Amino acid sequence: MDIRTVSRAAAVATLAIAGVANAIPLVVTDNDEAPAVDQFRDYAAHSGVAATSNLMLLALICLVPAMIYAARLARRGAPKLAFIGGGLSALAWLCGLMSIGSLQLALYEGSKLPDQAGAAALVDAITGDPVYNALLSSFVLAHIVGMIILGVALWRSGSVAWWVGALYILYVVLHTVGHAVGPVVDMAAGVVLGLGLLAVAFQIARTPNELWDLPTGADAPARQPVAVA
Repeated sequence: MDIRTVSRAAAVATLAIAGVANAIPLVVTDNDEAPAVDQFRDYAAHSGVAATSNLMLLALICLVPAMIYAARLARRGAPKLAFIGGGLSALAWLCGLMSIGSLQLALYEGSKLPDQAGAAALVDAITGDPVYNALLSSFVLAHIVGMIILGVALWRSGSVAWWVGALYILYVVLHTVGHAVGPVVDMAAGVVLGLGLLAVAFQIARTPNELWDLPTGADAPARQPVAVA
């Protein structure tokens, strides 16, 4: 089997899984900065949603390679931007899953323990740990900068329609605003990014093998924008 076909299939699969998982609205607590004891109550009241959200972490792992594959699509037309944006975005999601994802599991398990005070003390110790905060800070910074640069790379590369790259940038805006305003805006941000990921997956699926491995700056047929039904 042509390895280029396998590579494109892996790209489509990871982008599609990440896109769908990111677009599913799962809200366990309205305030993820509240004291652990208060979040325990939210987790206990929405244990089914919390358990589903924990399982969804397995699918969200695909966000890491999805950023690399999106950058791979953009690299021929915007190699420098794709390299920086894809690398930072992949690093950001990895740090986010390691920090926020692990804390989510700790809150879920802590909400089921009889010693709520002890569990809260453990969660507080985790959020105060310098390694946790380094991972979280890396996620926030690289996430904002990387996703914007990756969106610009997709936009300028000509490998997809301009609005696909714009979705990546819009996601950052909505996610940042949603973190301050409320979960509804943040859920909209997840849908926006999901659409952007699926659009890139669709474009990679329709990219011939001969165009998938062209070097950066190589001449190629005119852009093939994502089709709109």
